[in-house]
Amino acid sequence: MTSDGWPNPALEADVPALECPENVLEWLDSLPKHVHEIASKVAEHGGGIWIVGGAVRDACLGIPVHDIDFAVSLEPQHMMDIFPDALPTGIDYGTVSLRGGDQFYEATTLRTESHYGDGRRPEQVRWGISLAEDLERRDFTINAMAIDIARRVMHDPHHGLQDVERGMLRAVGQAHRRISEDGLRILRAYRFLDRGKAGVWKFDFELSEALRQNAHMLKAVTHERIWMEWLKILDGKNMAQVVEKMAHDGVLDSFLPGEWGVQHLRLAALYHPYIPDLNGLTRFALLLSECFSIEVEEALLALKLSNKERTYILDLHGRFGSLPEQSLSSMRIFRAVLEEHAEQHLKLEVILRSHQLSPSMGIGNETADDVYALLEAYERLAPLKSGHESLIDGHWLMERTQMAKGPALGRLKGWLHRLQIERDLANADEVEAVLCSLHWTEENHLDWPKLRFPE
Repeated sequence: MTSDGWPNPALEADVPALECPENVLEWLDSLPKHVHEIASKVAEHGGGIWIVGGAVRDACLGIPVHDIDFAVSLEPQHMMDIFPDALPTGIDYGTVSLRGGDQFYEATTLRTESHYGDGRRPEQVRWGISLAEDLERRDFTINAMAIDIARRVMHDPHHGLQDVERGMLRAVGQAHRRISEDGLRILRAYRFLDRGKAGVWKFDFELSEALRQNAHMLKAVTHERIWMEWLKILDGKNMAQVVEKMAHDGVLDSFLPGEWGVQHLRLAALYHPYIPDLNGLTRFALLLSECFSIEVEEALLALKLSNKERTYILDLHGRFGSLPEQSLSSMRIFRAVLEEHAEQHLKLEVILRSHQLSPSMGIGNETADDVYALLEAYERLAPLKSGHESLIDGHWLMERTQMAKGPALGRLKGWLHRLQIERDLANADEVEAVLCSLHWTEENHLDWPKLRFPE
């Protein structure tokens, strides 16, 4: 490294250099010292190193950069030799992960690729030393820029910076060819339209046509990769506009049940003022609200969601259309069962009714105004004296009833827990008083109420 802490100049790129915009220079000044140390070590071993990809794009946009990726001219094994603590995370494709303090930085060897025979991966990967060829193989111009840290210059052979400034997404080279190489680029293209506070970008005409004509290629992409990109789209600030465009372009039909070009009510619901309060999984459940439960389950299984994600969406879907009564006892049960999701459920019910959506499980006659009233009542609901946890356990109950362990004991404990919540009981003595008032010895335990919502 130089005396002022900057990395020594590495191998020079075979791409013309441009001055960095002022905001990019400010970002370079804030880079962690580990980035400089990595760049210097590559330079000391005769290699070239550049920051590439999303970090450059986001720096140009003036938004926070979360991950820094490098392109290097040294081959993967050479990188492993000079960085002994590196991880070979994708070494077959030239990628190693370099440690820098408590962070990891991906470094990928410059490469050229033959054609993509299966629409998913290159048939052959060859290492190279040409930054120009490496940028040539990238998907979109805004992702085909590089920064030389030591020289503080940019390399932008495909005019990505110009596209950033005009809010345009454009393919590197011929759009049809670029999309046909890897079907996942279709979803990546729609994801990149959402620029957060900067709004929604546009496709150039050639890319727009290529996306529509190649939508069928998503069927060749692994479901795990589709889900990763789709969830990022769902989490986006401008998700509604992006998803609506995907529906009209026929892209959603490739991996979701139904014909989305005619789902005007569901698409309109994505613009409701409550949508920004919801995460991507919840927004996805709302999109699937009018699908039959079997369709939802099959779609989630096909997309390879985790068990936790799948359960979350199926639980939401199963509750759509259900509301508590406005009585204190009903509202207490509702809050105790759904806990931190109770208010969200009411907001979802407002959205369903505001946009005349018909959940597959059915919906009551309540209007959106009725649900707003429930929201107000929920906000006024006082905390329970003893909280939501049961005041008694099985041993306590066995001592007082002489019941043996088994289903009946569990059902009675659950019934008492429900009554504790409904009546806001304060202690075990009050629970015992309620127990004495029940005719539990005369009734079938299968008929005893449970603590649940919906009923």
